[in-house]
Amino acid sequence: METIIIIFVGLLGMVLGSFYACMGYRIPNKIPLTKPNSFCENCKREIKWYMNIPIFSYIFLKGKCAYCKSKIDPLSFIVEIITSLLFVLFYLKFGLSTNFLLGLVLTSVLSVTIVSDFKYYYISDRIVVLGLLFTLAIIHVEKDYFFEKIISAFVVTLLILIVKLIGDKVFKRESLGWGDIKLLFFISLSIGFYSTLISLIIACSTTLIYYYLSKREEKEIPFGPFLLIGALIVLFVMPSYSVF
Repeated sequence: METIIIIFVGLLGMVLGSFYACMGYRIPNKIPLTKPNSFCENCKREIKWYMNIPIFSYIFLKGKCAYCKSKIDPLSFIVEIITSLLFVLFYLKFGLSTNFLLGLVLTSVLSVTIVSDFKYYYISDRIVVLGLLFTLAIIHVEKDYFFEKIISAFVVTLLILIVKLIGDKVFKRESLGWGDIKLLFFISLSIGFYSTLISLIIACSTTLIYYYLSKREEKEIPFGPFLLIGALIVLFVMPSYSVF
């Protein structure tokens, strides 16, 4: 029975990962999520269902469009793997618990944001709001910590907002995007005050490593995915810190 649940969770992550990657592309480009059907970004031809099986289609097609043979952006493939893997890891770590559900919500927001922020420097408000609503429903079960987490979310947001305003004046440019601040409110609501501070340190460190290794020339760096990665690491490694 345990094996069946693990397989189901993994498959669920694959399917949802494919949908999240689609959302990450369509929302910034203002394309409806339901229509048109999946299509090649280069030749615009519709992708048949058997060419759109999460993970496997990319491998079988060797990362190229079946029609025009142009390279398929591997980001969607990566998101499908990450989503499936994280779903399984959080189930193995926590079983069917509130921390498992929080992990799924954080992973879901991460999967959309990886595509939207890396490709378009865009963090979707509707995705953050959906994440907030699901998180509120989950943490409401933990009645002892419900109000503490809400307070921690406002405290973290206020502190980061002050840092942003100071940074904007010092550097005379936007030092932190508003989308990142909204993400931090969502993250703090999910894992609490102290855990958010730890995840922020992890996010800053991984961002610097990414910037150095990628040798980016742009001044703007997609910070959102790293914030969520930091939160997932803290939740997975130090779940006892997930309260205010």
